[in-house]
Amino acid sequence: MKHTYLTCGKIVSTHGVRGAVKAEPWCDSPAVLAGFDRVYFREGDTYTSRAVRGAFVSGRQVVLTLEGVTDMDAAERLRGCVLYAHRDQIPVAPGAMLQEDMIGLPVLEAETDRPLGTLLRIDPSPAADLLVVGTDAGEVLVPMIPPFLRSVSDDGIVLTPPAGMFPEATV
Repeated sequence: MKHTYLTCGKIVSTHGVRGAVKAEPWCDSPAVLAGFDRVYFREGDTYTSRAVRGAFVSGRQVVLTLEGVTDMDAAERLRGCVLYAHRDQIPVAPGAMLQEDMIGLPVLEAETDRPLGTLLRIDPSPAADLLVVGTDAGEVLVPMIPPFLRSVSDDGIVLTPPAGMFPEATV
């Protein structure tokens, strides 16, 4: 099931005295978060939106000025809040897939189409993000780089793992 609202960052501190906040982006780049015209906050199963009145990238963070947040006290109350974006706001290249949509997909071996497991999550790593694949024997970490990652689609994630990476698979 594809979610309508996707995580895009987290408010980590205030910025100045007029209500701006600093956010840690959880997007491909800080510029993606800075480009949204609205962000959403989740309370239970309800999402409420706030217009973004201003945004700019500051190092690895994004400074946001949000509708209705006009002083440092109001900004401070947002510290720790996770930010969401509506799926339609997120730029996705043709043929690409959002990482959040990959969670739960079957992971298959390229040569044999044999099931290797299920994608549990994607962990960031300095060299390359890591696919965390759940198998009967536990979790297996696979770098999201060629030659390991062959393709991703709604049908599954196709890998060419090195010999021994998946004990139950003989590749």
